[in-house]
Amino acid sequence: MSDPTATIIEQHPSVVVVRVRADRLDETNLTAVRSEVSAAGQASPHLPVALDLCNVAFVPSLSLGGLVQLAQIFKARGQRLVLANLQPCVRQTITVTRLDRLFEIQD
Repeated sequence: MSDPTATIIEQHPSVVVVRVRADRLDETNLTAVRSEVSAAGQASPHLPVALDLCNVAFVPSLSLGGLVQLAQIFKARGQRLVLANLQPCVRQTITVTRLDRLFEIQD
């Protein structure tokens, strides 16, 4: 792959949008996604970060754990992390595992 980034980062006046490029959030890209989302948040600590998962159709349990850790990092620094544009099966996985109580989710 010519572009090694796992995400596309868009800086807006009121939010930083981090769009995952892959159709799966798994062990092959989880570390890179977490690192890029965390760095985007650190670069704009006064803005919320929206993790746009519109391309992601599958999130295994290991990756859910990674998202939980990411949410804890953002919470510790007092910054909002919002999961956005979830595909129905990803949304269902988050709901069934009751992680919808932990994450802020926007369509």
